[in-house]
Amino acid sequence: MQGGDAGASKPCLLIKIQIDRYVLSIENLRTSRILPPSHPQPVEMIVKQAQPTKTPRRKQADRSQQTREALLKATIDTLLEHGYAGLTTAQVDARAAVSSGARVHHYPAKVDLVIAATEYTYARMTELGQRRADAARQSSEPLRHFVEDCLSIYFDWPFVSAVEIVMTARTDPALMSRLRPVLQKFHTGMRETWTDALVDAGYSRSDAETCLGLTLNLIRGMALNRIWQNDNAEYKRLIEVWCRQLHQGFPGPGKPGAAGQKRGPAIRSLS
Repeated sequence: MQGGDAGASKPCLLIKIQIDRYVLSIENLRTSRILPPSHPQPVEMIVKQAQPTKTPRRKQADRSQQTREALLKATIDTLLEHGYAGLTTAQVDARAAVSSGARVHHYPAKVDLVIAATEYTYARMTELGQRRADAARQSSEPLRHFVEDCLSIYFDWPFVSAVEIVMTARTDPALMSRLRPVLQKFHTGMRETWTDALVDAGYSRSDAETCLGLTLNLIRGMALNRIWQNDNAEYKRLIEVWCRQLHQGFPGPGKPGAAGQKRGPAIRSLS
């Protein structure tokens, strides 16, 4: 048995020698850089080293939002400068520095741009109106805050751009069908916001609705008139008289100087 064991050990020894020689040859190859190291770097490290450093890319949603805002602002500027009839998508693309393909992705046609720009404008006006209405709740003359809100809309570019679109939509049923919901949403929200503010300030709901309706139509009529007759000094005088009449004629908040109340803002300079 011992002799057999000794004989059997010879092949095992030969195999071990061959394996040792193979391992040694492999190590020699690695040492000579013919083969890669036995513990290669992680893939992410290799990729990182192979690629140039890049700044983080903006999220797709952020880029899309910036593109839309650039297009809407460009649409408003072009509308004010050239009117609805003179507005072209090429002008808007150039002003916004956006390719026609990128614009078509968001707003395929001129009417899509104009309606979206109108919604964008009135959304900004709604936010501003809500802040003014909050201030009016603590004022002894809350209607002056409403006047200021109306002047920022009707004596400025939002009303001019709206007139351009409304006059075109008067004879364009398809355009009017898309414009009407936008206008209704804004005016309904505006009326509700300011009615609630005046009620909180001390007016009855009936008086609040009456004062708001009279004031809105007074200023909107002046805004139309000033398109061709820009007599700002006279408009300011009339609005000031109107504010005093409202304050005296409708029961509401206490007189200026009452505890916790501030006088409403003075009529701003009109330009």
